[in-house]
Amino acid sequence: MYPYYLTFFISILFCAMGEREFRKRRWVSYPSIFLAVLGPVILAGARDFSIGLDISAYGNYVFETAYKYKSLAGFMRTHRNIESLYKVMAFAVSRFTDNPHWFYFLTALIICGCTMGGLFYYYLRGWCPLTPAWACFLFILYGDTLNIMRQSIAVAIAFAAFPLFLEKKYLLYMAMQAAAILFHVTSIFTLCLPLIYLFMKVFHVKWIYIVVFFCGFAAIQLYSPLLTYLIRIHVLPAKFSRYLGTGVAFALNPTILRLPFLIPILYFFERFCSFEISDHVLRPITKLRLIRNYSVKEALTTRFNWGLKWRGVGGDGSRNSYSVDPVLGIFVVFLLLLEICTVQLRSVLPALYRISYYFCYYRFIAYSRLTKILRRDNTVMVLLALFAYLCVLWYYQNVIQGNNCIYPYIYAKDWYERIIHFSG
Repeated sequence: MYPYYLTFFISILFCAMGEREFRKRRWVSYPSIFLAVLGPVILAGARDFSIGLDISAYGNYVFETAYKYKSLAGFMRTHRNIESLYKVMAFAVSRFTDNPHWFYFLTALIICGCTMGGLFYYYLRGWCPLTPAWACFLFILYGDTLNIMRQSIAVAIAFAAFPLFLEKKYLLYMAMQAAAILFHVTSIFTLCLPLIYLFMKVFHVKWIYIVVFFCGFAAIQLYSPLLTYLIRIHVLPAKFSRYLGTGVAFALNPTILRLPFLIPILYFFERFCSFEISDHVLRPITKLRLIRNYSVKEALTTRFNWGLKWRGVGGDGSRNSYSVDPVLGIFVVFLLLLEICTVQLRSVLPALYRISYYFCYYRFIAYSRLTKILRRDNTVMVLLALFAYLCVLWYYQNVIQGNNCIYPYIYAKDWYERIIHFSG
């Protein structure tokens, strides 16, 4: 437990230092943020091969096979059940070394790097603080990345790709989305996220979202016949038949674990989505009225632009204006509910729980945003509650439940000797 907690807290400390420096001197903050990413990456690369079930399931033997082959074409004909881009990455690393630790180091670097990149986008837009969001990733999902490596890479890339869609960089978005699918085919589910976002941008009636949510919940409960049909018409490969199950999909325990912060988010829904003005905005508006004798309407238009534009200090510390998109808030809340729906599949077939990972990432920015939208005198209390929740959650899931077989952490004794050894 201690190697994880120590690494997490050091990483969070570097992230907080980088976030603080970013408001003053942008370029000075990058080394601290890089060190925040590097700590968990080293922890993943230096681990023993018994940490994480998928290392023995496909990780080691894919890399060892790649090392034996001299041509990429020959290697790509092996392990046909493994996605192509993962094999390309394994082959590329095997050209420099026979040490799998470097391969797992690169795997963790892609996962943590893409995660930080995605979180950084929402921080730059002033949507949520960076440090609490990064802490949420470490305590909630990092343990899973040590086990479910291919899908974790796909999830992280898909999460980092969505901001490109929001910025209307569609070619880059499609390229990253294609990369995610080539790492794990299940990331094809994330192609629905832009459609959901555009749907919400067009239709503003709340009852539509409620209907869609319950329809999604019903579809998840009846997923098995749908999955059988998609396999039969060859939309999904035959290997997905192992995900077929029977029974009612309802898991009480994962639902309860998500409620402590989901309930406040739903309670402050209007403020969370930027429909309601919080004290963070009311104070400068009041000051603006006193100094310039503005009316309430003029002050709101100047300072907040009726909830759509906030002209003030941006997430990057500049005086530039940034958009506070209410649709994004609704979208994130909807994905939180969708994640609770998909996590129910764990009660039918444990492997299906992994579908929820594609929505789990939005818990990080949602929990972090909750610390931003409440009154300033409540911020410290909410941060302390969040970190206490994260520590207890990690201990419960990984130590008590034994998820992913990553506890206790075992350091590879020959790691240092092997990591400095390169073979051509």
